[in-house]
Amino acid sequence: MTAVAGGFGPLLPEEWEDAAALVRQGFGIPREYFDRSVELFGPDVMRGLRAGPETDRAGQVVACAAVWPMDQWFGGRPVPSCGVAAVAVDPAERGRGCGSALMRGVLEEARAGGAALSVLYPATLPLYTRLGFGRGGVSFDWSAPPASLAAGPPPGDGRVRRTDAADASHLAALRRSLLVSGNGLVERNEGLWSFALCPDGVPSDVYTLDGPAGPEGYIAVAPPAKRRLAVADLCLLSPRAVRLAQGFLGGYRAQVDRVSWRGGPDDPLILLAPDSGPRADARDEWLLRILDVRRALEARGYPPGIVGELTLDVSDSLIPGNSGCFRLRLSGGKAAVYPLPKGVGGSEKAAGAVLSLSAAALATLYSGHKGPGVLRQVGLLRGGEDAMALAALIFSGPAPWMPDRF
Repeated sequence: MTAVAGGFGPLLPEEWEDAAALVRQGFGIPREYFDRSVELFGPDVMRGLRAGPETDRAGQVVACAAVWPMDQWFGGRPVPSCGVAAVAVDPAERGRGCGSALMRGVLEEARAGGAALSVLYPATLPLYTRLGFGRGGVSFDWSAPPASLAAGPPPGDGRVRRTDAADASHLAALRRSLLVSGNGLVERNEGLWSFALCPDGVPSDVYTLDGPAGPEGYIAVAPPAKRRLAVADLCLLSPRAVRLAQGFLGGYRAQVDRVSWRGGPDDPLILLAPDSGPRADARDEWLLRILDVRRALEARGYPPGIVGELTLDVSDSLIPGNSGCFRLRLSGGKAAVYPLPKGVGGSEKAAGAVLSLSAAALATLYSGHKGPGVLRQVGLLRGGEDAMALAALIFSGPAPWMPDRF
């Protein structure tokens, strides 16, 4: 997409100063952090909205956002997605629709580029709900006194070993098992790996959690500061790895009063903590937008033992191609999706299991964040009992979460 005055497009290098000022005003992010992000994600990461010729600021950047392609995993398969961050609007231009215009440009560009989904952490809900985003999953900040994590002596057939994190490829190989078995986790690019292992620009110390046959996970920690230990990243793939991590973190009891980390609602360190010391310090919800209904439904995975057909009657005021009836035919853990032809009175609905819902509600159902029963209870979904029961099976799975924040 070509950058033009009075419209949406990639930012030119000479406009980065304006974007950095907007991000600083919107989020308090200093210029050096902005520059680091652009360097890690690449110069093509920034998008902007320029004032139109009818204003006295024609051609000036009045809103900006960072966008990048990535895969987000659902049902054991990667789905092409667009990450969005640092959505900022000039304070003098707020309330004039600049944020909506910017995000419409972002979503149109991402869909045209092949993305099936878009994901972000919202600074405000009303803007994104109007644009068709739904609640997609969670991210928790957990913390605990180190002594409360210790669950006896570490396993005798395992060890904690410091490793070189300059190349994260071996960590990515371990983390792949989490992506396949969970919902919502993103495939990290170089920028996301840097944010995970060097959250403040300072490299963490990384340790693998080894069993007899090799690594079964890893843990990355920042140097202790102010009697607190921050776990930068965590991957636990076995009971042995969980116990090794517990013993490792418990060993800091003389140096720190509290250990903190990011995780999901079913965090293994919490589930196996021997007492009630751990607590949730924060819970954030991320939002998901279905950019292409057919592409999104066909890309994700499903429980392998389910065979059936479900028709989704979707309404989407922003993306006309998403509106209509889509027949989802499931077999072998994969879906084939067929848009139904539109008749005189609208889409021709097939007899049988039919659910009616908006694109935002579909995003919440799609991720598995909320089931069809809850969505129907609050009026976000309509359907008969057969359709409800089938949808509950099709979109079942682990609760969606991700530790990455952007």
